[in-house]
Amino acid sequence: MRDRVSLQPRKRGGGRHSVSENLTGYLFIFPSVLLITVFGIFPVFFTIYVSLHKWRIKRSRFIGLANYREMFGSPFYLLLVLAALICIAVAIYLIGKARVKKVPLLAGSGVIVLLIGTAAVALFLPYLAEAGDEGMFASLRVTIWYSLGTVPVQLALGLLLASFLYRKIPAKQAFRVIFLLPYIVPSVASAAVFERLFSLKPESFANQVLALFGRPPAQWLLEPKGIFFLLSGQRMAATSQSVIGNYWLGWAHGPSLALLSIIFFNCWVFVGYYALIYTNGLSNIPRQLYEAAQVDGAGKLTVFFRITLPLLTPTTYFLTLIGIIGTFKAFAHIYVLRHPAARGEVDPMSVQIFFTFFRKSRFGYAAAMSLLLFAIVLILTLVQRRIMRARVHYG
Repeated sequence: MRDRVSLQPRKRGGGRHSVSENLTGYLFIFPSVLLITVFGIFPVFFTIYVSLHKWRIKRSRFIGLANYREMFGSPFYLLLVLAALICIAVAIYLIGKARVKKVPLLAGSGVIVLLIGTAAVALFLPYLAEAGDEGMFASLRVTIWYSLGTVPVQLALGLLLASFLYRKIPAKQAFRVIFLLPYIVPSVASAAVFERLFSLKPESFANQVLALFGRPPAQWLLEPKGIFFLLSGQRMAATSQSVIGNYWLGWAHGPSLALLSIIFFNCWVFVGYYALIYTNGLSNIPRQLYEAAQVDGAGKLTVFFRITLPLLTPTTYFLTLIGIIGTFKAFAHIYVLRHPAARGEVDPMSVQIFFTFFRKSRFGYAAAMSLLLFAIVLILTLVQRRIMRARVHYG
């Protein structure tokens, strides 16, 4: 009986011991909480405060939602676009529920709601852009093109490069260092080098590559015209008489050649980092799964799509998340590579906010634009988390 260990907690002094442990824990996390509060939470609320005032060098007066009205112009069209976006969100939710519960009627309803929401956005967004700040909506379009042109390419090239580096090849570590060098080098320095490679001079590297295919030198970082517009032989030059036609024709021209050059740069910098993360993900896949698939006679494509890709979904989700956030807040290398000749076709919202704040000294309006960018990134993160929740496999 003496050797039996008592499972009952000690009553005497237990309360003081618990308070002491809790106090110690709070003291350990206090520096982190203080840093997050001062540099994370407080700036958000202060930005909201600034956006509600006419603020130049110093605070002038309270103007309420005037900065937001200037951004969007018409509250009526803003409400219509928001209602359409809510319809799209509901549709995505219904389609996701239908896939889990296998209810065809629910999936059909989700598709119908999705089509209605998409049509409403296509109909009302041009009027909202015409009534609001033209420069802000143009920078939002550049931001979306930049993200769409960067993240999928980085994911695909990173996975392809990781599959190559994961194999048993000579000097594998040296290759890893070489591919990771653009990511390690400061972005401003690498952007300056890239600017020389994509110079408009005929002897630049990019124009020499075009010369091999018999193409004339391109303007690259100075070209404001859309890539689809240039590839079509400028057959898309016609303008529409309607607001909707003009707006979507601007989207149909595609990202400018100057923006596409910056997308090349961003992919060149981050593909090595994506490959490194994907390589770590590949190393966590049990080899027994590949051996079992080989015994069953599965081909390489079957193994890739049925084993490798599903088990890499956590890595893909992480890289997609940081990729979207990173492209929406990218600034330094774009600011170095941009040129006035591109006429703003490479200026995302981050650069537009910077110019509004420092060049125009419109601190309140810049704060309102920052909150809009923050809201867009937050919504995209939540939507992506919702979509990827059922697709990510952790085992």
